[in-house]
Amino acid sequence: MADGQAPPHQTRLIFQLLLLGVAIFSAGKLSAQIQGSAGQEGTKPFTATVALREGYDSNPLTQSYQSTSDVVSSTYSSVQPSLGYNYTGLQADLALRYDFTGTYFPSINQSYDLQYSQAFIGRYTYAFDPRTSLTVSDNFIYSEQPLPTLVTAGLAPVVNTQGFINNLGTIQADYRVSDRLAMITRWNNSILNSDGAATYNNTGGITSGSAGTSNYMNNGAFQQFRLDFSPETVGTFTFDYQLYDYQNDQGYRDNQQVSLSLGADQTFTPTITFSGRAGIQLNDNYGLSDSSSTISAGGLGSGELEIGAFPFASISSTWNYDQKSFVSGGLSVAVQQSNLATSSNSEAYTINANWDHYFTDKLSVIQSMFLNLAVFTPQLSQAQSEALNGVGTYQGSGQQTTFTYQCKFSYEIFPYLSAELGWSYTNYGSYFDVNNGNGGSYTRNQVYLGVRGTY
Repeated sequence: MADGQAPPHQTRLIFQLLLLGVAIFSAGKLSAQIQGSAGQEGTKPFTATVALREGYDSNPLTQSYQSTSDVVSSTYSSVQPSLGYNYTGLQADLALRYDFTGTYFPSINQSYDLQYSQAFIGRYTYAFDPRTSLTVSDNFIYSEQPLPTLVTAGLAPVVNTQGFINNLGTIQADYRVSDRLAMITRWNNSILNSDGAATYNNTGGITSGSAGTSNYMNNGAFQQFRLDFSPETVGTFTFDYQLYDYQNDQGYRDNQQVSLSLGADQTFTPTITFSGRAGIQLNDNYGLSDSSSTISAGGLGSGELEIGAFPFASISSTWNYDQKSFVSGGLSVAVQQSNLATSSNSEAYTINANWDHYFTDKLSVIQSMFLNLAVFTPQLSQAQSEALNGVGTYQGSGQQTTFTYQCKFSYEIFPYLSAELGWSYTNYGSYFDVNNGNGGSYTRNQVYLGVRGTY
């Protein structure tokens, strides 16, 4: 080690103290700004919030309970600043936001005891006339923290110690053809770049997984026709095409999907709405190129798998039973991407619910629940899977289940400052017939107490 250079653990400690110092300093400046703005009327073009939390995490590394080493738990300190800008014009609207979350776990005492995530969100809408508008939006996330909802994009909710990148960009045109007929046309692009699932070594350390099983680019085209049967009832016909291209992976995982559905959006009362869709998804797995010496997904030199047909359905509803309080929920059955190298997709059953309730103007509770069941059917025989991926890679049929529940109580001390008490629970289960039948399964509880300043 060079003279005058601090040891690695001291360097991390200095950086962590600096981070907390910057957070406290920023919070102080924000508090002064907030106090000066209290009571102002009108929509602010700039918004800012910062949340400081102290809590306990039973499993910050999302370590499997099948691991040979003890599951690490830790207290933690967290800072979550957010900055936003909003512009509303006669023809154009612009919204920008930056979110940061930094969390320090003192009990981990490794290079990854400081986890963080960043999100950049932008949306621009331009109205050419009262009937036609164009919206361009982008959502960029870089994170070293587990985000359970990303399992629907083909990524298991585990800590990725070297981080992952997920970017979603869309361009959407809304056009009203007549008083009763409207159209929505959208293009989407999604990029997922990840280290893959982490593993634990015999010394209790953590090692990032291979990126080859997770990285892909997704491009899609979406077209929807909306017919107003009445002011309360809207019928829909939707065509959705999605193309997935995996990086550094077996060719048979590349696939394309076409979804055709009929649906309706119904307003029962001014406070109760319902939305439903039903149709069919067609999934085409390309397979490997024809070769007499290559075992592809469909057999020796067969080229590609047959096109599979899967039912698709989703329903959701919202009830705004008070000025600020509402409850909403939905469920869906669809095909989603897989986070397994030996399978390109899975049948997914998803349930979600949200409930925001205000006991008084100052005291509220926010709750959310998410459940995703992914069912895998082998797309390769054991011989084909091991020929492509190596001996011991075949897992047979199985399922993965992700369940999360979040609850946060908030009390408004002042119009610009509130206290928060929260609990978050995550359970991830992975069960297969062959080889590591439930490897990676874990549970995680987080509780915290904190304050949030808002401008």
